[in-house]
Amino acid sequence: MFYPRFLDSVSSRFQVGPKPTLTFSLAFLLLSLLFYGCGKAERSPEKLVFSLPSDPISLDPIRSTDLSSRIVLKYIYPRLFEINGEGTILPSLVRSYKLTEGPSSKIRRLILEIRKDRKLNISAQIVLGSLERLRNTPGPRRSTYSFLKGGKVLSDSSLEIYFEGGLRETLEKLSLPQAWIYCGPPESVCGDFKLAEWKRNNHLRLIANHPNDLGSEILFRVLPQASTGLYLYFKDELDLMKLPVFLLKNSLVKDNHISIRKGGGVQYIAINAKESCFDKNFRKALNYSVDKRTIIRVLLEGKGEVSVGPFPKSLSDTWTSSEEMYPYDLAKAKELLSKSVCYPKILERELEFRMRGDEENQANGAAIVQNLKELGLKIKILPMEKAALYKENGEGKGDLTLLFWYADLPGSFAFLDPLFAGDRFGNGGNRAFYSNPKMEKIFQEIRSTDKTDISPQIKEAFSLLSDDAPWIFLWSPYELYLVGDRLPKDPNRRSDLP
Repeated sequence: MFYPRFLDSVSSRFQVGPKPTLTFSLAFLLLSLLFYGCGKAERSPEKLVFSLPSDPISLDPIRSTDLSSRIVLKYIYPRLFEINGEGTILPSLVRSYKLTEGPSSKIRRLILEIRKDRKLNISAQIVLGSLERLRNTPGPRRSTYSFLKGGKVLSDSSLEIYFEGGLRETLEKLSLPQAWIYCGPPESVCGDFKLAEWKRNNHLRLIANHPNDLGSEILFRVLPQASTGLYLYFKDELDLMKLPVFLLKNSLVKDNHISIRKGGGVQYIAINAKESCFDKNFRKALNYSVDKRTIIRVLLEGKGEVSVGPFPKSLSDTWTSSEEMYPYDLAKAKELLSKSVCYPKILERELEFRMRGDEENQANGAAIVQNLKELGLKIKILPMEKAALYKENGEGKGDLTLLFWYADLPGSFAFLDPLFAGDRFGNGGNRAFYSNPKMEKIFQEIRSTDKTDISPQIKEAFSLLSDDAPWIFLWSPYELYLVGDRLPKDPNRRSDLP
């Protein structure tokens, strides 16, 4: 198997076995890549090649529960609203909207005027049909959009929708990727691009429906191993790839081609709340036992920040001065563990630690597991394929699951509602199966308000999560991208890219 060079710098307490060596098959692969494309004609600047870490689960917005799906979908389907970096909801396909009295005191009415654009060719009837799919299609999204109560087309470019609850939550939910306007299969002429070819676990090819800034074609190559992507980038066969930290010091990586931004997501470990032995003392003990700052410094090469609860620090800085809820303290962790409900029997039980089996997750997971073993726990590591990991986690399997959440939208509520609401269990987002009546009350208040300022409720939720510790709170890695010469280096254009 491939041995990432960064493991040489890992302290001995994070090394769990002998270093693997480079196998003949991988050596052959790398040599093949070095000679790949010899004699080929230069690619047109109108055709871009991006990498994806995994095959999209689905190209139906309603069924898109993974980042790869959402990256591709943003080029295919338009959206009614979008949210900028400051958390402000802005019209996109919608030209204007107006809240009026509904047919009853409980049901409210929202009138939408759709922007007429011959390039998109989206009518009010198509928009209403897409919203009806949201509330009628069986699956985890159905409960999320149960606040929608139907609607009516008023003209080719206007419609009214009926809903329950607050206006703020309604507009926010209509901005999420699952609410992007579905106007037929991805091969249809709908948004800026359409799907021309999809070879599973290999590539997807999109072609433009009309002239745009990105060109005539985008090829998404599915590259689970980042090292493969790096060599394709070196051979000018890749224009954009997300760069794992351990490849930063590779001689092929040039600083002037790296785009760095603070992360919009967090890595965490979901502690299965269905297990009665995992009480609050146990969960807090796990949190204190993980040396997050050392892992960030050694494995992430400092390219990350400790999360503040479930939030990236760059997000929480706007309303709290807290830097870390559970700093590393092994003595305190052991004391709390001794007070947990199943102690000392829990020390004899082998706990399942599940994670994706790629290079980066395995390295981070091995370091975390080493910390947990130092606490005195027995841990069995289970590296898994992404689809199987998410499926079984959604079924409530596993004790500890290493996961990553990338917020669909800016703002704190994009981290709270999907991840901790009692009606989002499993594949709806709440993968720890966490529930707290006080949190449910906060969610109800936020969902029913028309106000845009929900900072008091966010602070209260943060306090509850700090005490409950439903996750092992870890870190927010910086996002590193290799950007080719065919793409603009302007950081203000990052919204154009995956």
